[in-house]
Amino acid sequence: MKTTCILLYLLFLFPVHSQSEWVIELSTKTPDSRMGVWTKGDYTILVPLDSIASHLRRCQQSMINAIDYYGDKDSNLVNYFTSSSKRYSHAAMLTEEAKNGFNLQTLIIYDGIENKNQNIGNSRILENYIEQLVEQQKALVLYKGQRIFKLCRVSEMNNGGRLESVSDILNHGYEIRTFYDQPDNCIFYEYQHLGW
Repeated sequence: MKTTCILLYLLFLFPVHSQSEWVIELSTKTPDSRMGVWTKGDYTILVPLDSIASHLRRCQQSMINAIDYYGDKDSNLVNYFTSSSKRYSHAAMLTEEAKNGFNLQTLIIYDGIENKNQNIGNSRILENYIEQLVEQQKALVLYKGQRIFKLCRVSEMNNGGRLESVSDILNHGYEIRTFYDQPDNCIFYEYQHLGW
């Protein structure tokens, strides 16, 4: 019985203190003639503008469908989706007309009604899509001006996996960092909260 309890305890502790690291292979393709630029610290990501524009149009269309669905049911949702759809439409138009080297961080994309605090660009929604393109080898990545072909990703529990107090249990989660050579100098950062 003691052996079983000890094994179960160790089995519980192992994933709590785990850290995962893996490599992301990047695109080896030549750049398109029209690439948008997303810069974050020492990293520059080059993304085909046509890919961004088509993604924004798909998002806009799903919002138009939501407006049609909620049209007679909920005016608040109609306002929410109408405002969002206009922003996506404008951003898609800008990327369709953009020249090579267009700064993607100038696009104002967020979901919801107008909010002047969010009208600053540097959209998290667009950053998530760019991260997907990087993972799918559909974007080029430069680090300190040099093209790179691999990134590392580390997922580790914050607070060292310690779950000794109520605060530790309620405020724990995983930090996921994507980087080239140093975890502190990351291109993408995500925190997944696991507590209550």
